Amino acid sequence: MSPRRKMPTKAELIQLQKLYKTDEKIGERLGGVPAYLVAYWRRKKNVPRHSVPKFSDKEIRSLWERFGDDDRCGLELGISKAAFYNWRRRYGIREKPAFLKLEQLEFDFPGLATGSKSTSLWGKQTLTQKILGSLVKRDSVEVGETLEVEPDLVVCDTDTHRIVEKFREHPGELMFSTDRIVVTLTHIHGDDGRSTAELTRTVRQFAERHRLRNCFEHAQGCCHQIMLEDGMVQPGKFCVGASATMAALGAVNSLGWRVDTDTLANVLGSGHLSVAVPLMLRIDITGRRSRGVYAKDVALSIVQRLSEEDTSGKVIEYHGSSVSQMNVSERFTLCGISPATGAAGAICVFDSATRRYLTGRVSTTIAPIIADKNAVYEQHYQVNIEQLPPQIAPLGRWGEIKAVTELETLPVNRIILGSAANGRFDDLRIAADILKGKKINSDCSLLVFPASRNTYLEALKKGLVRVLAEAGATIMPPGCGSHDLPAWAMLTDGDRCLTTGDGACAGHSVPEKAEVYLCSPAAAAASALNAAVTDPSRYVK
Repeated sequence: MSPRRKMPTKAELIQLQKLYKTDEKIGERLGGVPAYLVAYWRRKKNVPRHSVPKFSDKEIRSLWERFGDDDRCGLELGISKAAFYNWRRRYGIREKPAFLKLEQLEFDFPGLATGSKSTSLWGKQTLTQKILGSLVKRDSVEVGETLEVEPDLVVCDTDTHRIVEKFREHPGELMFSTDRIVVTLTHIHGDDGRSTAELTRTVRQFAERHRLRNCFEHAQGCCHQIMLEDGMVQPGKFCVGASATMAALGAVNSLGWRVDTDTLANVLGSGHLSVAVPLMLRIDITGRRSRGVYAKDVALSIVQRLSEEDTSGKVIEYHGSSVSQMNVSERFTLCGISPATGAAGAICVFDSATRRYLTGRVSTTIAPIIADKNAVYEQHYQVNIEQLPPQIAPLGRWGEIKAVTELETLPVNRIILGSAANGRFDDLRIAADILKGKKINSDCSLLVFPASRNTYLEALKKGLVRVLAEAGATIMPPGCGSHDLPAWAMLTDGDRCLTTGDGACAGHSVPEKAEVYLCSPAAAAASALNAAVTDPSRYVK
């Protein structure tokens, strides 16, 4: 007989309904609770069934005449592009509005005024320019222009003890409010005869002295993942940090900017940063992914394509139908590996997937940034992934990225699954689906690093941790496994390792004669079964 389930409180039911809408999805989130039981709880707590919002003919017509675009109109109402299209069809609104046609011709008629909430999409500004321009309260900024900006978020995410020591060299107090500074203790390693414990204590004392709210301990995991989970990163925000993983924050329509530790210490003391508006690249990703192909494979194919291009200091903006089909977890992977091309950052468009992820996480009003229809980019790439196979990349040799099938049967003896790049629940579920009921080859070891404590707890609740452990995997503490010294301390010369990391591990004590390859979670799990590089396609349902 199964144990009696505890009824959630009314507040918990209301919050779950905001996030998951239907009784079926709420029950799934609660660990397999039947929908009829969730409905019974709602009736007992007087929580009505979720109903879709109602919009009048006037509201729909007004937005359509203003923007003439289902996606943009949907964002204004907080619904998806398809949902707005359905509302428009319900009211028989089918033709493009005349106002939009005139706007496309860029006619300027005297006295023609738009509503107070109307925003022009014809200012030739990219996502990056609009984010930087908003910091200096200007409608437009030019490429190459130097701006004095105040970042929305300052992240001490690597060599934190050095940042603290540099800050102490400058007299004065922190120039930011405590909720706009993030400090992590994860990437602190002993140096100059000082132990890791001693340096960690220095940083912890700094956080306590300044009463910093967001000081993340080792066991909490990767700070960038935690920031997304807690809703600290919002669309249109400018975030500054010292690691390449800052680029991954572009997954939610924000701009993550990397600076060195000295500059970051100066930002803490001065409250501002000089930023030259970078050149922008636009990449439109289209096509449907084949079986066994994931966001990591798409990202690696783009890295290879740009490996011979000069992308240093530029920002990549991702658009296209394939990006719109990715969830935020996949976009995190896509943006996070972009610095491997030499780019300064990456950013994805805001759409219904972004809105759904942020609902319930962000308490303030979301203000997405949308690129102008005539935005100017230095280069515009079209990438079709229709025939793309699973990819594998030798660490640091981005021009040699190949299809997994070209290296199939190459022996491997160490596999690292997880980290900030691919350690979220979706990634662990992909690996668990492949390994369920199977055993990892005895000639190979699999280390699993959940990206955060919340990810670990969710995987534990849904049974993924048990599946991985029964297959023979070693579950490690949450964190950036492919960046941390303990992971690489297990490697020696002659070892061959697969990792789902983002390439930032190149400078983290990887043995000189050890071979390290980057791949997707599916390829990592399939390879663990055979102790050799394996195409995951035949293991994916």
